[in-house]
Amino acid sequence: MESIFNDCFSKLEDPRVDRTKLHLIEDIITIALCAVISGAEGWEEMEDFGNENHEWFSTFLALPNGIPSHDTISRLFSVLGNQSFQASCMDWFRRVKALIPETVIAIDGKTLCGSSRKGTNLKGLHIVNAWSCANSITLGQLKVEDKSNEITAVPKVLKLLVLKGAIVTLDAMGCQEETLRDIHKAGADYIVALKGNQGELHGAVKDSFILADNDVKELDIHKATDEINADHGRIAQRKIDVINANELKAIIDPRWPELNRLVRITSRRDDSVEQRYYISSLPHDQPTKIMKAIRSHWQVENCLHWSLDITFSEDDCRIRNDNAAINFSWMRKFALSLLKRECSFKASIRRKQRKAFTNREYLTKVIQGI
Repeated sequence: MESIFNDCFSKLEDPRVDRTKLHLIEDIITIALCAVISGAEGWEEMEDFGNENHEWFSTFLALPNGIPSHDTISRLFSVLGNQSFQASCMDWFRRVKALIPETVIAIDGKTLCGSSRKGTNLKGLHIVNAWSCANSITLGQLKVEDKSNEITAVPKVLKLLVLKGAIVTLDAMGCQEETLRDIHKAGADYIVALKGNQGELHGAVKDSFILADNDVKELDIHKATDEINADHGRIAQRKIDVINANELKAIIDPRWPELNRLVRITSRRDDSVEQRYYISSLPHDQPTKIMKAIRSHWQVENCLHWSLDITFSEDDCRIRNDNAAINFSWMRKFALSLLKRECSFKASIRRKQRKAFTNREYLTKVIQGI
């Protein structure tokens, strides 16, 4: 275990002043990550966890000056480069967990509500996340700059990832020509939701399905219906229609790269009907694959954002320093990824955290991937 930590974290650039380096950077990071895996929600709890497990940590960490204080831990993560820290964690993850090829990568944003500063009218930090639906892990994250939005952040997140062979799913905010062009150049396909932010394109797609519904124009269209699901006594049905966009080049703006398919999802739940529209580069004769990818996108909400709020109490965290908040956010996601991939104990993430807190053998399993 010691060699893994040293290899992954000792090469990180240490931004601290030399005279303040009483604790090794890899020691601080390892204690912090193990504490978050075990349910720590702040710097003080990290220090407490380190002190409670001093003897165990000393078996594989140097600890030249004992367990670092919460102030020392906080100062490091306030100045530690978040992108290099993120890369080192993913290096660790790949060493201890076997990952399967990516299928769907869902891109979506989440605000760290507790990082807002009401006295200065500064909103909470907004983070764009990349979620692997095949591996149930966060592949990367990036902060949305102040006075900006996800439109500028999404292309930067994509550059951090290996996209080849995957399907990238985005909400309507990601429906930008440059973003889709980057995805295509990286050897991936895309499925992007449409809303009013792309008025002309959205209108053209809706009109195309009106033509198809009324048999005004003979179009190459493929359909599929999802199985009916019973949820709290209600019946839900999802139907997908996929039109070959090559036959509609006259009304579809050619600026959109590899826009080959127009997609409509019709959801029926009891007496209500909702229709949503998408564009995609996937083959139009694979409607079931497209529907599965669209449904997989919601993992980023259900498996990531929900867990961060409910299990890790992210919205209650009051860390105000931007860099520290971003690094802490990543530690939660990294801990969640490790806990999700640990399969020897079949339980909720919260129960796994509690077991890691009380059982060093189980914590070792989580961090070593055994």
